[in-house]
Amino acid sequence: MSWIVAFFRQPCRPYRDFQIVFTILTLNFAIPSASYVLAPRIAADQFLSIGRTLGGGDYPVPEAESRLWRYLGATNVMALAFMCFFLQLDLRRNYPVLVPLTFLKGATATLFLLEFLLGTRYPAFLAVSVFDFFTCALFVFFARRAHAEIRDRPDADLVPRPRR
Repeated sequence: MSWIVAFFRQPCRPYRDFQIVFTILTLNFAIPSASYVLAPRIAADQFLSIGRTLGGGDYPVPEAESRLWRYLGATNVMALAFMCFFLQLDLRRNYPVLVPLTFLKGATATLFLLEFLLGTRYPAFLAVSVFDFFTCALFVFFARRAHAEIRDRPDADLVPRPRR
């Protein structure tokens, strides 16, 4: 329990905020990636529900229950979870990971946006794109702010301490 108190009272608030946001993001990627492999219907139903809620009607693209694309999508999201967690372990040392993390998520967001604009115009693609671009902004904002703040601080000021 004292670890939690120390975490919330640490002198470096941007680092604390980074750890909170990146824990949420790590879980946001890790849990769905497991569902993509083990219960793909859940993810598909959520996507279709978003599309219907935004007025898209039926999904316009016939897609088979392809394990190839399901596994590729799952491993993409697993990689995002891993990179978020890796940054949390030692932000100073692993800071360059922010570039591929943001690129991977940004490329996905761009493809969803292009599908919406140039392809099916199915509104769930736009919604996912906006959410993914927002997620990229979270990556950059919280990681850069925390990294700048901890650059000259001793590890003893940081909770959790970087893993070296």
